[in-house]
This record gives sequence, C-alpha cells and structure tokens, in this order.
Amino acid sequence: MFIVTTKVSKGKAAAIFVGICVLIAACILIVSAVKSGDTDAVSMVDSPKIEVSYKNIRENNDRITFLNAFGWEVAEDPVAIEEIVIPEEFNEIYEEYNKLQKSQDLDLTKYQGKTVRRYTYEVLNYPKKDETVYANLLIYKNRVIGGDICSSQYKGFMHGFLMP
Repeated sequence: MFIVTTKVSKGKAAAIFVGICVLIAACILIVSAVKSGDTDAVSMVDSPKIEVSYKNIRENNDRITFLNAFGWEVAEDPVAIEEIVIPEEFNEIYEEYNKLQKSQDLDLTKYQGKTVRRYTYEVLNYPKKDETVYANLLIYKNRVIGGDICSSQYKGFMHGFLMP
C-alpha cells in the first residue's frame, strides 16, 4: 500500500475547487440540453471554432451561410425549391433517411404529417468531385430540421452536412 501526501496552499485548493465546479456545471448544462432535445441550442460541429445555428433560416443568404458553416460552397441560387410532406407513417426509406438525420442530432419524427420546404443547392467544392453533388435543406418554420449532401448518380452517395 502506498500513501501519498501533498501540501496545497489555500489559494491553489480554492482554484481547483472552482475549476471542478465549473466543469460539473458545464456537464450538467450539456446533459440537460441533450435530454430535453433542445435543438434550438447552437450546435458545435466538427471543431469548437465552428458554430451552426439551425434556427432563424429565413432567406437565401441564411441557407447559404448555414451550408458555408460546414465548409460547403454552393451555387448562389437553389436548383430547386419544393414543398414536401413528411409522411405520418415512415416507410423503410424514410426510416433510413431519419437514421441519417439522427446521426446529425436531428429527427424528422417530430415533423410527421407536416409540410416542409426543401431547398436544393449545387455543391461547388465537393472533394474529389467527378459528378454533380447537391446539398438539400429541409426547412420548417425558418428552422433546418433535416438535410443531406448527395450525389446525382443513380448509385451515388448521401451523407450528413459534415465534410467527409
């Protein structure tokens, strides 16, 4: 058995105590935001330096800025703007698509039966791009509720907003 003793001044002990309290408070805030499903919160994406807000997406500039925050450069004007209805009952395809959304902390089940708008932009800077690549944003009441980056080819790819 080993016994270790150390001498710590009152100032250092107080600094350590305050640091531990701040760390615990931060953990509690993060856990409570995750448990409450608070998607209004600003998300930290890929790096502590990148902040992306999923709400207040009202105009074309807001949508482009949202995609730019993930590193995507897109054409200035959308290729398509469509009204779509999220089905009340998900089939196998929507279940798979919602798995993709859940992997980026989004969930379409909250919007089943709702009409949303899908904005599709051409991605101009996809790595190793040999084909046309699109960014899709699903917007409901000025909020991004889902989306993807996808290939235009028949057996292409689809992934979330993060760069591969």
